Amino acid sequence: MASSDVIVPDESSVLCEGCGYTLDGLPTTGQCPECGRAIAQSGADNKRKLPAWEDASLGRGVLWRFASTTAEVVFRPGRFYQTLATRRHDRAAARFAQLHWALSAALFAGALSIHAFWFQRYQVGPKLPGGPWVFWMVMTPITYLFLWGTTRLAGRLTAWEAAYRGLRLPLPVVLRGLYYHSAHYLPVGLMGFATVAAYYQAVRWRWLSEGTAERYLVVLCVEVLVLAGYLFKTYWTGMKNTMYANR
Repeated sequence: MASSDVIVPDESSVLCEGCGYTLDGLPTTGQCPECGRAIAQSGADNKRKLPAWEDASLGRGVLWRFASTTAEVVFRPGRFYQTLATRRHDRAAARFAQLHWALSAALFAGALSIHAFWFQRYQVGPKLPGGPWVFWMVMTPITYLFLWGTTRLAGRLTAWEAAYRGLRLPLPVVLRGLYYHSAHYLPVGLMGFATVAAYYQAVRWRWLSEGTAERYLVVLCVEVLVLAGYLFKTYWTGMKNTMYANR
């Protein structure tokens, strides 16, 4: 529910995509009274469109459209969300997220498996059941469900806070943005897996001694903090560039 002293703009209202000012009743040839942006840029002339993943008219295959959209989200998140059509409520964006959740879950679970079974050698007491491959196969779907659940929770909290602050960010729009944000899990998963696997191989091949384990753990902790900040920054970029979208 929205706070009692704020009003969330109606879905039919036209907002200035620069500042969120309500432009209803103003001539399309004018400028926003608040920020001076051309009103036409927030209406018929705005550049919001379907991403390559959803645009079969490009005449490209599914893999190309998936890779192209992933690259745009990861390397140009601001531009991607500034041009993303937000009022399309089908399953295409969710399927994009499902593919990235699956890829990232496999990477996260792989890193966890290598890390856990390498360091359990130094533990006293019960060991993890099965081998690393069994552990990886069990943890991959669990990690997938965690990513799915985190996305749903983040979507509901974002939509609730937006309504509380009087911002027009309904849940379907938020989830659409978060589904494409799932592409950012891929570099995080790759970085984590590469760090863990590289250290494991370096010790195994005696490039590093086992006495460097403490430094490895420090590097891993710093990496987790930095990558968590990266995920939040890209999440905020997505929400900031869709909160005033009209279509």
